[in-house]
Amino acid sequence: MEYLLEVGERDDVTLQVAPFSAGLHGLTNADVMFLRLPDGRTVAYAENGYRGELIKDSVTVERLQRAYDSVRDLALSPAESRRFILRILEEVRASP
Repeated sequence: MEYLLEVGERDDVTLQVAPFSAGLHGLTNADVMFLRLPDGRTVAYAENGYRGELIKDSVTVERLQRAYDSVRDLALSPAESRRFILRILEEVRASP
């Protein structure tokens, strides 16, 4: 978690935490990354506990982008996320 805080300081990284209290969402069991290609197209790479998949179909990529946007909207702001992580680290350090 300390590494997340460190990386979250970079200009090219936005760190946001979606706490469990936000509930289930369309990406609960998946990690998704988007890559904009030199020709302007966007592809997605999605992986779960079993496999990873490069997705080129524009309709599917758009659906994943909408799901990602929904999760981002549920997440804490970057400042709130940083405070959340710091609070968790303090709790872990205070535990016997």
